Amino acid sequence: MAATATGRPPFEAVQPAPPPQTTTYATLFNFNNINLKQSTLINSKTIVKSIEIIHGEPTITFSIEERQDFMIEEGLHQAVVFNLSHGVPDLNVLRLILPKHLGTKGNCLIGLLAPRQILLRFDQYEDYVLVLSHSINYLLYNGEEHQCREKTTLVVVWIFLPNLSPYSFAKKSLLSIASVVGKPISIDKATQIKSRPSMARVKVILDLMEKLPNCIRLQFVDGKSGKLIEAF
Repeated sequence: MAATATGRPPFEAVQPAPPPQTTTYATLFNFNNINLKQSTLINSKTIVKSIEIIHGEPTITFSIEERQDFMIEEGLHQAVVFNLSHGVPDLNVLRLILPKHLGTKGNCLIGLLAPRQILLRFDQYEDYVLVLSHSINYLLYNGEEHQCREKTTLVVVWIFLPNLSPYSFAKKSLLSIASVVGKPISIDKATQIKSRPSMARVKVILDLMEKLPNCIRLQFVDGKSGKLIEAF
């Protein structure tokens, strides 16, 4: 009903206030009050691994591929560990200022890994590469082998690939060549826009404990004749 011409609101009946709801153990443990997310987890069809008894101890065995799936599921494939100095702000403050300071665009999950280390997980690969490009006190997350007091042997470096043929600047070719040295994570802008055809530059995650090759052999195979062509 619309208001009258005098501007006075129409009469509305006043409903009695509902009686106060008392909290009992029955209502606290009512199944309908369970968090929806928790009930979803309970009803999920996750396959549980079988348990074996080895040397008298219950043992669960996962494959390396499953472990990699776990890393991706938990966002650890794009994670970085930051070392903290004395007098740093509170963790809640770091969660507000770090993404702005680093210039990330996506979501950045920050959690405490050790008394003076925080773990940053990025949902966008571009943000992960951006953070690795900064010359700051960070470590790469190694998964369950990560030891808070041990220094990692993984470093992020630019590698230079001179005297490549122009067709070798194709993304698949370039990343394959760089993967011989380490895990490629980005290609510099000059290489992408092909303004420097004399040399390519790729950023890789390198393990200092691994033995690096002195040279790389690049071959092409003719699928029809089987002829092998060696590029370099």
